[in-house]
Amino acid sequence: MKKNDYSNAFWELTKYPDEIKVLSSSFETGTIRVTAFYIIPGIFLSLNEATGNSIPFDEKMYDFELTTINQCISGRCEFKHPGEAVSYISPQLTCIAKKRNMNAFYYPLGHYTGLEISIIEDLIDISTKRMLHTFSVDIDTLLEKYLKNNDTYIGHASPELLSLFGDLYLLINKRNPGMIRLKVLEILAFFLDEELLLPADSHFLTSGQASLARRMNEILTSDLSRHIAAKDIASSLGVSETSLKNYFKEVYGMCISDYMKNKRMKYAADKLSHTSLSILDIANSVGYTNQGRFAKVFYDYFNMNPLEYRRKTKSIR
Repeated sequence: MKKNDYSNAFWELTKYPDEIKVLSSSFETGTIRVTAFYIIPGIFLSLNEATGNSIPFDEKMYDFELTTINQCISGRCEFKHPGEAVSYISPQLTCIAKKRNMNAFYYPLGHYTGLEISIIEDLIDISTKRMLHTFSVDIDTLLEKYLKNNDTYIGHASPELLSLFGDLYLLINKRNPGMIRLKVLEILAFFLDEELLLPADSHFLTSGQASLARRMNEILTSDLSRHIAAKDIASSLGVSETSLKNYFKEVYGMCISDYMKNKRMKYAADKLSHTSLSILDIANSVGYTNQGRFAKVFYDYFNMNPLEYRRKTKSIR
């Protein structure tokens, strides 16, 4: 995506507020599709859908300063803080930030869908503030509440707030600007409620620790037919096994065994659907020498045995 595509899209929305702008770009490391909506002067909404491990990002592409409210719908996204600290946004967490200090967005699970409310304070004038006041929304109070001492706030969203974001996500598919605007304003009003966004006990990693977790992932997934012990990887990377496991869980959101089971089962499912390999060969390709054991794990994961899955998915295609 060209440097000023985002900026230009926002300015175009101010001229034609009932239009919906869709921007997409592909990179060697992934693809991204951004669907942007004008809410009111100074406030915009975007649906960000990414596939792949990372998307380049340059904060200087914007011709303005903005504050963003990010709500993950699915997947996982790395967030870089000032200095070397990083943390991870998951569907239970909401992030409010003035600066992102990033040169790329990293998606540990290979995909990400999230909603982003952007606030451009320079575009919010007195008339806009009066309009917001009718919805019990005071932007200055909202930003003071969450960003008084820091540029970033990460909190646990309450079930009510998650429900509101879920409703907003469904409304986007209907492409109804009026209903989308009302829902965004409702969400902003709810952000001023003390009970809806509680501080998260964020576990920060250094960039180096996150890199170790990513390197472990590369080693583990390079050949799914092999079972490589965590202690052997830790030894090769010069870090303790316990620390490396903790780094991995913080980055990928699950323990190594669950993560690798997901990888193996999804790989096996793809082979069942798109190849004529025998079930034994597929089992061996994901590290199971016992076909019966593979079939049981596969059934527990997909609620059908491998042969049933092959028949069902091939009949759909």
